[in-house]
Amino acid sequence: MNLSGKRVFLTGGARGIGRGISEALLSKGAMVMFCDINPGTGKQTEEELQKQYSSDSVSFIKADVADSQQLKAAFEAAVTKFGAVDIHINNAGILDQRIWERMFAVNAIGTIRGCQIALEHMRRDKGGHGGVIMNVVSMGGLGSSYWFPAYTASKHAVIGFVNSWAESPYQPQHGVRWGCVCPVSVDTEMLNMEENQIYDLSENQKHTATHKVQISDVVDAFMKLVQDENSNGALMEVSRENNGVYCRRQLVYMNNVSPPCFMDNLPFPGQT
Repeated sequence: MNLSGKRVFLTGGARGIGRGISEALLSKGAMVMFCDINPGTGKQTEEELQKQYSSDSVSFIKADVADSQQLKAAFEAAVTKFGAVDIHINNAGILDQRIWERMFAVNAIGTIRGCQIALEHMRRDKGGHGGVIMNVVSMGGLGSSYWFPAYTASKHAVIGFVNSWAESPYQPQHGVRWGCVCPVSVDTEMLNMEENQIYDLSENQKHTATHKVQISDVVDAFMKLVQDENSNGALMEVSRENNGVYCRRQLVYMNNVSPPCFMDNLPFPGQT
């Protein structure tokens, strides 16, 4: 996929992974509107990116993804500004077991709602132009962890939702490609946790110290996935051992005859 001129809406873009993805997309000629719950940081990021690129290519809007009206209004603002959205990125997320219901509202419900809004806008069978829906999830969504059970469950929900749409027999008519980037712990402010924010914090910190990856690792993997047009339903692992490796690729109607086919840990034809 050529990203030049692509119109992007991204959640949680004021800092960290979201900002990194925005910068990478802008450098390829895309136009980005990002939302964030933090208006101060969001506005500062907007100003800094506009100086580097242009006021027409990047803009910020405040929105809490857990609020359905705010999220929909933010997405519609991007459509109004750009004319349409080609790439929707769900990146906003929190990690705090003490407020697990809020965490589900952001990580699971907010992400799924974002997917639904983008899908309705993009579906070719409903007058849209097709597009890509990408999700920054977590390796926690592919396994289990006693450190943060509710967080893990919220990520499983997203992967289950995305895989279900990706394997739909109607996906070719929709014209929407789905994908998930699944990093281990990333060296962002999210790792600066308080006691009781997760279970057994000290043990988790010991593990994280030797396993965490950098924002640039996640951005590189994201850019690889978003540009790969043969990656519908793909789950991409980002870890020190396997950085930017497809841990599952899901083929939908591979030959337009057979039922949906799943391929794990294998490249697509012609790829390595």
